[in-house]
Amino acid sequence: RLKDLPPEMRRTFPYLIVPKASKREKERNNHPTVKPLKLMSYLITLASREGDLILDPFAGSCTTGVAAVMLRRNYICIEREEEYVATGKARLSAVEAQGILI
Repeated sequence: RLKDLPPEMRRTFPYLIVPKASKREKERNNHPTVKPLKLMSYLITLASREGDLILDPFAGSCTTGVAAVMLRRNYICIEREEEYVATGKARLSAVEAQGILI
């Protein structure tokens, strides 16, 4: 199944070297532990197929949800802190409106 992975993942499999979330990813995002979109996209790609449902029970600013949208997955994001819910909704709305797909 390794041959089914995108070429850039095959080169480093099973390891993925990803820097911390960029300043651009952290822009207007006050969550203390923003995850890199590249990392979450990689994990979603490894564990699911297009159309699958991704659950993030500790969504924070919804990086997992953003990656799910970009990878054509459905998602459920759960977050209890209203401040982060607002940030997550804004990020998800922006990606869904722009139709950005990986």
